Amino acid sequence: MGSEQVALEGVRAFYRTGGDIAVAALPPGTARVVASRATGEVFEAELGNHAHFGGLQAGTYCIQAFGPGGTLLAEQLTTVGSHAGERPVHGFATSFVPESVPAVLDWLRALRCTVVQVYDWMESYSAPLGPPGGWKDPSGRDVSFGALQSLAVGIKANGAVAHAYAPIYAVDRPFGEKHPELLMYRGDGAAERLFDNIVLADPSDPRWQRHFASTYGEAADEVGFDGFHVDSYGFPRAGLDKQGRYVDMRVAYESFLESFRAQRPDDQISFNQVNGVPSGLRLPDGPGFRYCEVWPPNDLWRHLEGLLDRSAGKAGFRGSGPALGRSVMRGSIACYPPVWASAEPEAREASLRTVVLTEAIATCLGASALLYGDAVGVLCDPYYPKHERLSAAEAETVLAWHRFALGCRDLFLEGEDTSWYEIGDENGAVSVSWDGPVRPEPVGGGLFVRVVRSDNFIGVGIIDLTGSANGSWSEGTSPGRCRLAHARLLVESPGEWEAAVATLGSGRGRFVRTPFTIVSHREGVGAELKVPMVAGWSVLRLTRK
Repeated sequence: MGSEQVALEGVRAFYRTGGDIAVAALPPGTARVVASRATGEVFEAELGNHAHFGGLQAGTYCIQAFGPGGTLLAEQLTTVGSHAGERPVHGFATSFVPESVPAVLDWLRALRCTVVQVYDWMESYSAPLGPPGGWKDPSGRDVSFGALQSLAVGIKANGAVAHAYAPIYAVDRPFGEKHPELLMYRGDGAAERLFDNIVLADPSDPRWQRHFASTYGEAADEVGFDGFHVDSYGFPRAGLDKQGRYVDMRVAYESFLESFRAQRPDDQISFNQVNGVPSGLRLPDGPGFRYCEVWPPNDLWRHLEGLLDRSAGKAGFRGSGPALGRSVMRGSIACYPPVWASAEPEAREASLRTVVLTEAIATCLGASALLYGDAVGVLCDPYYPKHERLSAAEAETVLAWHRFALGCRDLFLEGEDTSWYEIGDENGAVSVSWDGPVRPEPVGGGLFVRVVRSDNFIGVGIIDLTGSANGSWSEGTSPGRCRLAHARLLVESPGEWEAAVATLGSGRGRFVRTPFTIVSHREGVGAELKVPMVAGWSVLRLTRK
């Protein structure tokens, strides 16, 4: 899917452990292969029978093959890191019958997913693995064991992690009735529960920890999963154990995750802090990432930054740029824009724009977003099988925005975020203007501008939110009206810098070298340039020559 050049078939894995990449299936006539990042670095491959890159640092790369005259022959995106959760490209899968697997894998491949949450695949929450012939999931859907295995194999063949959905304390009622000593209780003495068929175990109880690690670990090994999404429901806030003692949920979660990590030291583990609860949770060492499911009252785009920061607490401090400690991805957010109620074309366009803007905003905040997956699907409900199916044209739009996000995101992961003392501050060294409001937070009716800096680059992300009335991820959004923005940046020696602009909807979204004008600034001189806005998102980058 997607209107891209012929893919570099040698780059089939969209996540790479370590920095060595060998591209064997080069197009005929290839004279040069390069790997480039949003931060401005360009790496040349050694050419022989194949193209080889050695020692690439963590990041997302566009690998391109060129002919003798500089003609682009093929390209592909891939992500490099110590583990896939370091910079997750998130997707989901929730169809587990043989005929569904090829289409699901095709869409996940088109999205370049590196972590895929396999949702609600279990026969029951207390005993997840069903018989070899297949089973019904807790909602009565068919699950083919063979299809589940094929899905896990295909996900891993793409270089992604097959992430088994695994709720941390969900217990089927029959199991809970046999083991009341493992449960949590309310103040009125009833067991804590989700709906009528699920009661909640105490995550801090070592007996439950052993049961969970044993049953889910065995199931993962049988299916072929190599990671776990450990889910929570955002409550209880005042649970009691069987003896009536208060269960500190922060302590309980941390105890559980440490115990589970000890049992599964190499698996990729994420944990769901619903709406950031509990804030400042300490995650165990090892491959994994922080994950936040977003609910009201965090129903505006401007709430996402605070939610991400509260979730990590002091651990969420993102450093002061590469010189003083490289910033890291804030983790992944999952939200379910409930915007697909109407089938009318105008309403669907507004729904789609809300979704793609949500990922764009998350990217500029230094986070990943779980929105897309299964067979050309997009989330709109916390029960993933209720996702919305995209049309072919809508899928093309999603891929354009999504790949633009991947191509630009390293700027927002590795720079120090200075937005809150640049945009709108009369002493700021960076300013962006047009004929409407500009804000350092994503509010409706204006441009959302994010500024990041390192020793070697300045990045400015500009997202048009003029089509949003309230700046909400749960409402439809009209097309924006900004077509051109003006940027001015203070630089100590303009001749030592060069500018490039990536514009969604133009030039295939690649960074294109752009001239700038040297202008006076209250602190010396600066660079001034025009930033076109075509589809609603542009990124400006200044790099040292």
